[in-house]
Amino acid sequence: MERPHLLMSTAGLAYKILTWGCQMNEDDSIQMANLLEQMGCVEAAEECDADIILLNTCSVREKPEQKVRSKIGEFRALKEAKPGLIVGVCGCMAQREGKALLKHGAPVDLVIGTACIHELPKLIEGALKSKRRVVADRMPEAWENNGGAESARVVCKTGKVGIKAFVPVMYGCNNHCTYCVVPSARGPERSRPVSDVMAEIKQLVAAGCRQVTLVGQNVNSYAGSCGKAADDTATFAELLTMVNDVKSLLRIRFTTSHPKDMSENLIRALEELPKVCEHLHLPIQSGDDEILDRMGRGYTAAHYLDLLERLRTRMPEVAVTTDIMVGFPGETHEQFLNTLELMNEVKYDAAFMFAFNPRPGTPAAKMDCQVEQKVKTLRLIELIAVQNEITLQKNKEELGTVFEVLVEGPSEKDPDMLTGYTRTNKTVNFPGKRSMIGKLAQVTAVKAHPWGFTGELAEGMSD
Repeated sequence: MERPHLLMSTAGLAYKILTWGCQMNEDDSIQMANLLEQMGCVEAAEECDADIILLNTCSVREKPEQKVRSKIGEFRALKEAKPGLIVGVCGCMAQREGKALLKHGAPVDLVIGTACIHELPKLIEGALKSKRRVVADRMPEAWENNGGAESARVVCKTGKVGIKAFVPVMYGCNNHCTYCVVPSARGPERSRPVSDVMAEIKQLVAAGCRQVTLVGQNVNSYAGSCGKAADDTATFAELLTMVNDVKSLLRIRFTTSHPKDMSENLIRALEELPKVCEHLHLPIQSGDDEILDRMGRGYTAAHYLDLLERLRTRMPEVAVTTDIMVGFPGETHEQFLNTLELMNEVKYDAAFMFAFNPRPGTPAAKMDCQVEQKVKTLRLIELIAVQNEITLQKNKEELGTVFEVLVEGPSEKDPDMLTGYTRTNKTVNFPGKRSMIGKLAQVTAVKAHPWGFTGELAEGMSD
């Protein structure tokens, strides 16, 4: 991408980005950091040291939004002390609320929607020049090959990348689950062209990246252009096959997969492509058919279980994780027990579990029979306890297993230990030399934890 025009007023400015939410938000924050550093900005160690503060927000649940509002309030005093400070709200909350975030004297200068990240340089330069507050929240209805947010990506910050990276393959969502704000916050599905995805991955690998995670709200429905004809598109399984051929790339992961769009070709790619890791994140949300129907999920519990049976028959080693929601409007105790029963049958390796949180503008927020907060909390506590027991037991069953681990660096809690992930996406901490970082190691699991394993280098493996 062409380097943004630099103003003397931006070179040397310090920035701080605060992020809430999913992998898409994490990638958006990386993009913003890359753009800012191309403008000559440098990352600040603390918020109080920053000249530019960007809050990259999430609207999936209410709690992250509450944290953002609280943080904005904290910046009132900071802006008084530093009149030139630029505060921007970005991401899903910015897209959903727009100019409402500027009301009541909020100390906010910029509101940048999910599809306007590429405008960050000119928006900041404009704010520095004019001191005017700006809202940029246009949402495209289709893919735009004209320098929009999706095509104008910056891959490397100051020429360096980490061992692993997120690579969006699509934006938006067409599913319209009744509880979800994503379609309104990120717009309709837009798949990146195959050439864009492949070029980014090759650039990342050339800069030292060894694992890419292909991300999208529903990667299973990817249909990226791969030719001149309008209908010349690649499926996600075909894209995985192309990425698998990239030299020096060690691993491929992807998330998130919608059960209703999990094709036979994708199962085959997961089974046969050597660089695609044996881990599938497949959200179930509920184990009750009536609740699934009211959620608008498009599948039944039986369909989901059949899908997992086919997958595990062909890949017994595959790790499956999920998302589960309790307390959806009208959920009875019996329907909650159906979810617990499914959990005990599937035995997930891990799960993201949460209570239903009504989001403004969604059909579920207006449904009758909202479940009391106390009931939702008790159900969530029970759900978490069941899953934690399952996770620990599954990890104990794998003690003595020699795992292939991609070494990522020192453990945060014990810098004398290295940390990395198995192909099944489980954390392993083990003793070893830092020269192993960025390489594959064979590590024996010797102690099981709810979060993963403590391990030691396998016999014959030198550090």
